[in-house]
Amino acid sequence: MSFSDRIENDICVLSVEEDLTWNSAEEFYFYVETLVEDHPLNAIVLNLEQVRKIDSAGIGKIFSLYKRCQKRQMQLTICNVSDDLLDMIKSIGLGSIFTFHKSEEEALASLQTQ
Repeated sequence: MSFSDRIENDICVLSVEEDLTWNSAEEFYFYVETLVEDHPLNAIVLNLEQVRKIDSAGIGKIFSLYKRCQKRQMQLTICNVSDDLLDMIKSIGLGSIFTFHKSEEEALASLQTQ
């Protein structure tokens, strides 16, 4: 699985660079756990621009990340989600749980004004 990250102030921008499915979900979560443990963060921007498919394992790990962020009083926002993926996320009832932004810039701006 391919990821890239950068930290701006106390916000981590994490880009997932391929589909998030059962064979990559565990690696994704391990990567995120390491980031959270190694850096004092206030928020994570999850950039899904290059993701075209997410299965139940991927959704489960994103939800686990959301719960982990809540426990640490961190914010999680998701950006650059394709219309198809956004429709799928909303259809399973998770659309109201996550915060979505159309672009990384919009997500960062929303976090920096809070």
